[in-house]
Amino acid sequence: MLLTTGTALNKLPAMNCFSIHRRLTAIVLLTLGVAIFAGCRMGQPAGASFAAVVIPGKTPEQICQTAAAVFQEDGYKVGSLVPDNLVFQKEASKGASMAYGGVVDTAYGASTVVRVRACLVDLGAGSYRLQCKAYMVRNADDSFFADESPLSNARRLPYQKLLDKVAERLK
Repeated sequence: MLLTTGTALNKLPAMNCFSIHRRLTAIVLLTLGVAIFAGCRMGQPAGASFAAVVIPGKTPEQICQTAAAVFQEDGYKVGSLVPDNLVFQKEASKGASMAYGGVVDTAYGASTVVRVRACLVDLGAGSYRLQCKAYMVRNADDSFFADESPLSNARRLPYQKLLDKVAERLK
């Protein structure tokens, strides 16, 4: 359609600098909000982005033993207690089992567990970073068919609290 008059163009909303500024502000705030809610932890190494604490002045053995005690008190069983490979796991809730394993598999007794893999990173000068990542594991009792699904950083809070408890006990 050929426009011969300016009437159609006059119906478009005018963009002034204030509306552009508001839109840019909204985009920046939205981007910042997404980063915060996604569990982004600025200033932390990639391996420490899920949950981590720095523990100064303790030996790896002291840290591992304390971590084992804290996780056991929360219902976890210790799978491995080596400083570069700590593993804790416990049975997942019924809801989590249905979400990750499905209703039918859960009804027939398929096991889903929460597995936490942690390690110590030597920071030098007698300090260590205890960091972990949590997984939901379907078919955990079958080593061949076990399927680990990492939890998102948004679900890190319970694990960060456990690591904070480890650090607090070692003060």
